[in-house]
Amino acid sequence: MSAMPDDDITACLQAHAAARPTAPVFSAPSRMPMTWGSLAQRVREARGRLASWGIERGVVLAAAVPDRVECAAALAILPASSTLALFDPTLNVDDFVALVRRVGAKAAVVPAGGNHALREAARRLGVAEVEMAPDGSAEAGSFGLALRRPAASLDSARRLDARWAYIGATSGTTGQPKLVPHGHWQLLATASAMGARLSMTHDDVSGHLTPLHLANGLRTALMLAVLNGGSVRCLPEADAGALLDAIDEDAITYVSASFTILREVIERVRAGRRVRRGRLRFIRAASGRLEPHEFALLEKAFGVPVITGLGTTETGIVLHQRLPPAQRTPGSVGDPIASEIRIVGNDGRDVAPGGVGELLVRGPQVFDGYLDAPALNATTFVDGWFRTGDLGRFDPSGDVHLVGRATEIINRGGEKLAPLQIDAVLRAIPGVSDAAAFGVPHPRLGQEVVAAVARDPGVPLTEAEVQSSARAALGLRRAPRHVWFVDALPRNDAGKLLRAELARLWSGAAAGAALDAVEDDAPAFSPIEAALAGLWSGLLRRNDIRSCDDFRQLGGDDGLAALLVEQVREVFGVELPPGAVDDDAGTLAGMAARIERARRALDG
Repeated sequence: MSAMPDDDITACLQAHAAARPTAPVFSAPSRMPMTWGSLAQRVREARGRLASWGIERGVVLAAAVPDRVECAAALAILPASSTLALFDPTLNVDDFVALVRRVGAKAAVVPAGGNHALREAARRLGVAEVEMAPDGSAEAGSFGLALRRPAASLDSARRLDARWAYIGATSGTTGQPKLVPHGHWQLLATASAMGARLSMTHDDVSGHLTPLHLANGLRTALMLAVLNGGSVRCLPEADAGALLDAIDEDAITYVSASFTILREVIERVRAGRRVRRGRLRFIRAASGRLEPHEFALLEKAFGVPVITGLGTTETGIVLHQRLPPAQRTPGSVGDPIASEIRIVGNDGRDVAPGGVGELLVRGPQVFDGYLDAPALNATTFVDGWFRTGDLGRFDPSGDVHLVGRATEIINRGGEKLAPLQIDAVLRAIPGVSDAAAFGVPHPRLGQEVVAAVARDPGVPLTEAEVQSSARAALGLRRAPRHVWFVDALPRNDAGKLLRAELARLWSGAAAGAALDAVEDDAPAFSPIEAALAGLWSGLLRRNDIRSCDDFRQLGGDDGLAALLVEQVREVFGVELPPGAVDDDAGTLAGMAARIERARRALDG
């Protein structure tokens, strides 16, 4: 394959069109493919039409395109003569108003017919409307543009950097979405590096079922194939059945899908869905974490490698696993790709080999800075390095392992606990369909560990069973203090877990009612338990002790355990042996039983 242009997406597309004009570039079930030659012609037509309205590179077009194949084509065509800000088409009017105002759009591209929320937002703001409608061609993704509502915004002199192809919005896991410009050269750097790592050719076809306004939908599911001269098979969004059909029909060679979609694929396989490899070369897990046993199940079912990496809206793909025969480290996100990675501690210095710290990255695919947030940019970049907020470590082979987000680490009595490790243990418990650990305030420890657990349908899994399995794998200090059963975990439209939202929900009335119910059903204390509960309450500074409570899980550290042993000796005349608090005397009931047995032995 010839060298990829390094600074212009449109030039790259035109080169592929000149080399293979009759080859398909966009296809969809039951539709005639759009060819590379047709795409090149549509780029020329759109460029001329937009220019006649005063729209050129650096001028922002805000767009919401519900039709997936038209949206894919628009992402290839419109950056030839604009900076395209593509937004989630399901947003409400107020959200569109805020985003269109923030990007300074000169016009809004809206679907023909009806009263889409973006159209209403454009009218509120006095922004010109460019209507997108099918142009009568049978080709997948074909559309025409018409200026339906001119406005004074067309006379605006505002221009952004002409080298910016797109403006994306982060998925908003931490509040208001941040606006991220994507330069032509940054998209090309990602596509070139990933193309080399994954041995991409013009014969590759992406099975695309990811939202196109998200980073994975744009970069890996779409542009990785197109910028390397391949093609894209547009499938219904998040439709695991359509994905399996496309594989069966030899229609695709790879898929980059969220872990939620791949988990649905796993469930269909478990339910007896027959699958075949077909032309499939690899499966890429994106937008979250699959557990090792899930990787293994998919690889066994399809007979292809299942790989993953690390990328953000801001950075593109910066770490990625390799295809066989290269070595892949299970549980890692691979080694650096076209970028430099540092892992630093709280002091900003590189950690020792194997140490955990925050990942910093720099490279040609990393963005220049957020569009409208100079104060945030000042703290996000350190001497040219972008702070990802991810915590990880290098293993001896040079692969990176993630342990969590810097803002999500649980500080339990000074011990830093990585939620991802706890999540993995919980999800491996039979009967658990999804789970996540999070920190909640604790009066003495600072934070305590709680687990939100979604059960498989019809599985009568109990809190005690989950805690027992978690303690066996994690130990008492890292296992969740409480297990909170939920119907589903909160996630954003990219499928990413909203861990902070779990903590907020836990603090609400539903969590309190669930705990109160457990306490109301608790049996009365025995005399020894009642006296012992008084000792525990004094040491732990809490008055909600239950028979089933575990001293360590309530925050009892080694110092408090030693004090408790002394107080038991003074009050009950019983000497608890070393380690009893971590053995059968860990719970209030267990310690009371241990004391009762010891007193009987003394009396006998």
